Amino acid sequence: MTTLYHCTQGDEVFSSSHSNNEERLLLLDFLQLFQHKNYAEITLEDPLGDQVIYTKLTANQYVGCRVGIEDSHLCSPVFIGLDTSRDTSRDTSRDTQTAGAAEKLTQRLIKQLYNHKEVAVRGAVAKNLSTPVATLVQLATEADSRVRRTVAKNPNTPASTLIQMATGADSDVRRGVAANPNPPVATLVQLATDADSYIRWAVAKNLSTPVATLEQLATDEYSYVRRGVAANPNTPVATLAQLVTDADSYVSRGVAANPHTPVATLKQLATTADSYVRTAVARNPSTPVATLVQLATDEYSYVRQAVAKNLSTPVATLVQLATDEDSDVRLEVAMSPNTPVETLVQLATAADSEVRLEVAANPHTPVATLIQMATGADSDVRLEVANNPNTPVATLVQLATDEYSDVRQGVAANPNTPVATLEQLATDEDSYVRLEVAKNPNASVTTLEQLAKEEQ
Repeated sequence: MTTLYHCTQGDEVFSSSHSNNEERLLLLDFLQLFQHKNYAEITLEDPLGDQVIYTKLTANQYVGCRVGIEDSHLCSPVFIGLDTSRDTSRDTSRDTQTAGAAEKLTQRLIKQLYNHKEVAVRGAVAKNLSTPVATLVQLATEADSRVRRTVAKNPNTPASTLIQMATGADSDVRRGVAANPNPPVATLVQLATDADSYIRWAVAKNLSTPVATLEQLATDEYSYVRRGVAANPNTPVATLAQLVTDADSYVSRGVAANPHTPVATLKQLATTADSYVRTAVARNPSTPVATLVQLATDEYSYVRQAVAKNLSTPVATLVQLATDEDSDVRLEVAMSPNTPVETLVQLATAADSEVRLEVAANPHTPVATLIQMATGADSDVRLEVANNPNTPVATLVQLATDEYSDVRQGVAANPNTPVATLEQLATDEDSYVRLEVAKNPNASVTTLEQLAKEEQ
């Protein structure tokens, strides 16, 4: 058994030893318990040099108070506590102090792991937004090009290092510089003439690229470079007008998707023969209402689907699309925050289970409808009801005894679940249900301490 971590407060020590990777990753989430215990320090030990654990720790992009687990079913914030023996009477918030304590932990981890034997770990350090500039400069000379490329993309990499990397022989590294949001303008201008067309494409998409360079790239021989210019919100109107008539339809799709494309041009593109261009117009937040109404009757369902998803689409059109023959269109209506309550109630009884599921997840679905859906036969729908922030307490209590553990997990995660129900779920046979209880901000200290003891 390998000791994964220790947490200390005075003479009290909590340690965890697990050899199974999944259990160890799951236990990292239980570090959250110690935000309630104010533990002074967390030290990480892993004699096996576990690449998975270290990569996930160092890849965390939150400055300060979190250690992230990337796998979606395990992901949760982990808060690092404070030493209660110190004087905390200063006019400083607990959150600020906690973030400071955790930032020190992050920095310590980076110092320990930037030269780790595993490339994936070093790459995670290179990606981390908390990595010190001096460490990024050092990693820029790494033998492995993947690490150098990651350094080139990091927005905190200093300009002098980016300038140097932009002249290197490795095209992947130069492409990383071209994609960086903060390179020197002169470097972007230089890379706009690179022999590698993918590097020019990255420059064309970069929001820091100057207008003159975008105009130059608008005539590039490769259509995907021109499309990058077409989609760039900084491209001038005159250049967008030029690209509308491009021989490659992918370029005109980029213009149709650009939020800065003039209304007159969007109206023009809404009548083009290319249905994918019309779809891009239907998605564009700048498309006028009259054009969205027109596209709501398009012969292609994916165009109508884009209209249903557009937040500028008027309510009357959403009501119309709620009866569309295509279930994916109705699905988008069920998800829309602008769909009227009456329409959500109507869609709650739809034959398509995915539509009902989105109604159950919609925060605007009325309480009476949520109560009704909580008794349905579809466990996925009940799960969305359990997750919904508007589900009443009585319904959450009812769902806490659901036969499916996923539904009980939803209840355990809901911030409105009462303390007594969380205490009940803390003894659930499913470890993931107990984990959601541990993450719930309403869980009592007693419940959290009990969970911690059970995990030892």
